[in-house]
Amino acid sequence: MAPPRDLQLDAARGLAVLLVLSGHLLQPVFYGPSGPEPGPALAVWRVIYAFHMPFFFLLCGMVDRIKGEAGLAAAGRSALKLVAVALAFGTLALVLRAVDGTLSPGDALRDALYGRHFGLGVLWFLVALGLVRVIDAAARAAAFPGGDWVVLGGALALSWICSARAFPFWQVHALVGALPFYVAGRRLGRRAFDVSALLGALGLVVLLLCAPRNFVHVATGQYGDPALFAVTAAAGSAFALAVAGRLRGPPRAAAGLLGRASFELYIVSGLFLLLAPHWPAWDRWDLLVLLAAIGLPLHLIAARGLRGPIRAVRAAADSVVDGLVDGLAGRRRRARAPDTAPRPGLSGADP
Repeated sequence: MAPPRDLQLDAARGLAVLLVLSGHLLQPVFYGPSGPEPGPALAVWRVIYAFHMPFFFLLCGMVDRIKGEAGLAAAGRSALKLVAVALAFGTLALVLRAVDGTLSPGDALRDALYGRHFGLGVLWFLVALGLVRVIDAAARAAAFPGGDWVVLGGALALSWICSARAFPFWQVHALVGALPFYVAGRRLGRRAFDVSALLGALGLVVLLLCAPRNFVHVATGQYGDPALFAVTAAAGSAFALAVAGRLRGPPRAAAGLLGRASFELYIVSGLFLLLAPHWPAWDRWDLLVLLAAIGLPLHLIAARGLRGPIRAVRAAADSVVDGLVDGLAGRRRRARAPDTAPRPGLSGADP
């Protein structure tokens, strides 16, 4: 029998994916051919992006803590599955580009080898999550004194160097905004929900004061001022945890519904970003509220309608990795197995 769902954690994931969807709905409004255009949409987007992905990684760490400790081998298998899922959905998304004639097979193959774009921009998160799981497992497996801090510190230092676009491949540049928060969630578990209402309110004030002074986009390794990024990411996460920990009744049920459909919503949101045109005329406060009121329910309807195919693609990618890993492991076991055939002149088993 499957274990009962953690309703509070479902609600927190629903709050996180709501932030993701809101940010993606805003992006076609303010981001034009010449880059970001100032206005209400960009202002709200900057606040959301100052903390929402660190918060999501913190929740991933909490989920992994609740599911139980996983060793390096299990983390490696999980990372391979996430990469396979990203490649599967990215390949399907390339069909849309092939239809409109904008697909370059050479560029698509190069992007897959370099671990970037994947056809859908949102798929970077899966690769980054697999990477942080492996690094965290390697840190916990380090046998020498202080080895966990050496591994984590080295990964963050490498990520900070790569965040300057020196190596924009395989999401190494995203570790600055992902790894510390995943590790925090992994260490804290459900205790992270114990954030007080006062600390949550203070976090919101700090977020609203500091976020407009910085530009953060974890997916591309843009953190702006590192101190401001750290402050807004921690403050926003504290606020979101305080809210999620206090949701009750219908609000928690609604957030839990989003949380249980978070993966499907995430894929649908990626398709929206791929297909949505530039809508500068919507960059008004009243129209942004209307956009959210229309766009969020439509995302949920599409996610529910596509749940079967999306889960089937993910299950197929997982099974391919399981088959390959189990096949290789079985081959290694057979190669190491001692010769058990009867020897001449002896009967029965060896002593």
